[in-house]
Amino acid sequence: MSATYKVLESDAEFLTAALAQSKVSVWFRLDPDPIGHLMDYGGIVEGYTPDSIKLAGAHFVRERFEFRAEIK
Repeated sequence: MSATYKVLESDAEFLTAALAQSKVSVWFRLDPDPIGHLMDYGGIVEGYTPDSIKLAGAHFVRERFEFRAEIK
């Protein structure tokens, strides 16, 4: 079974995910890798800055990771 997700990139997308209480996971993906590697199951967006995203008490650098919100 494959999950449907949206890759979050903009502040507006992170705000929407936070307000909707969407579960967001953290992925490491290099350009030629079509799927990526799950780094953290994450959780609900607790905060965001231009440099980082806070999920479940942990901070993740925006430039290094891809953030995926589950779509139900």
